[in-house]
Amino acid sequence: MSSLQYLPHHQLSAKHIGKPMKLVLKNGKVIYGTIQTLHQKGIVFIPVQAEKKKGKVDAQRFFPLFPIFIPFLFFLPFLICF
Repeated sequence: MSSLQYLPHHQLSAKHIGKPMKLVLKNGKVIYGTIQTLHQKGIVFIPVQAEKKKGKVDAQRFFPLFPIFIPFLFFLPFLICF
């Protein structure tokens, strides 16, 4: 049994702000996140970002390393010979 329970908007209070919650939308999708603020008309909900798929390397992070290693690798054979 889940420890999460449904609370109508009028029952939410300041003690719920900043705590992790499960939000079920009208279309049936489920979003996990935290409540930032409460208003009379509703809540400000911050969803948790979806995890990135494992195994894929971001190309923008990978390519800046090449200019650093190319000069070092160029001089490495000369250092070994002498």
